[in-house]
Amino acid sequence: MTLTICFIYVCWIYFDRHTDLQGGRWSNRIRQLPIFRQFVNYFPLKLIKSEDLDSNQNYIFGFHPHGAFSLSALGNFGTDATNFSTLFTNIRPHLMLLHIQFQFPFTREVLLNLGVCCVSKDSCEYLLSGKSGKGNALVIIIGGAHEMYLTKNDTMILYLKTRKGFITLALKHGASLVPVISFGENELYQRYTCFNLFPNGIVWGRLFAGHIPRRRPVVTVVGKPIYVKQNINPTSEEIDQLHNQYIQAVEQLFEVNKHKYSLGHVKLEIV
Repeated sequence: MTLTICFIYVCWIYFDRHTDLQGGRWSNRIRQLPIFRQFVNYFPLKLIKSEDLDSNQNYIFGFHPHGAFSLSALGNFGTDATNFSTLFTNIRPHLMLLHIQFQFPFTREVLLNLGVCCVSKDSCEYLLSGKSGKGNALVIIIGGAHEMYLTKNDTMILYLKTRKGFITLALKHGASLVPVISFGENELYQRYTCFNLFPNGIVWGRLFAGHIPRRRPVVTVVGKPIYVKQNINPTSEEIDQLHNQYIQAVEQLFEVNKHKYSLGHVKLEIV
């Protein structure tokens, strides 16, 4: 019986293998499950908007920083537990993750029902091209795993200077860029040095060998959109210009809000 169920599920995964590239399998009921409310209340997580977004456009949310596990990205955009649907009416956030995250049985089903999608170029272009309508917000953790390894105490290091793929996507599809900073994400785990064996220290939270995050408030601020005019064949100069504009918007968002959320002592470094 067990082998039969496994066989059927493997067949289903093969049949369903393109769903993470085509908008996921959105379910408001799953996104609003009570367990997710308990998850965000643990820290707690809070979502703040700077201004309303037009649901007749598509957006790329640049999420910063990666932190240890990007827990606030999941809580704020992978669920509706912080009232995203109320704050941003008729906007659908799609948290974009690496394809490997959809290779784990059953976990992939949960992610797909939360609207989570693969961060590949094909997946992003599917959502931005209009094939799934307007009002899509692609939440991309720009710094990726590389940024996770750069993280250190009391400094928000953003791996951003060489990340320009999302800029090209925004230009090609006329998608507005929205900087997003999670104040407190890096503070969910402390980093301890160990005789300089690890350059940035050992990540440690609480309980169970330090894997459980610390209970620290995290405030995720969605900045003002940078409206982008569609340019199917942007030049490198045009890409660099928009990239610099985006970096300036990130820096401004950080400076305006860091004191509000008790992070005035934290320095911002963009590498």
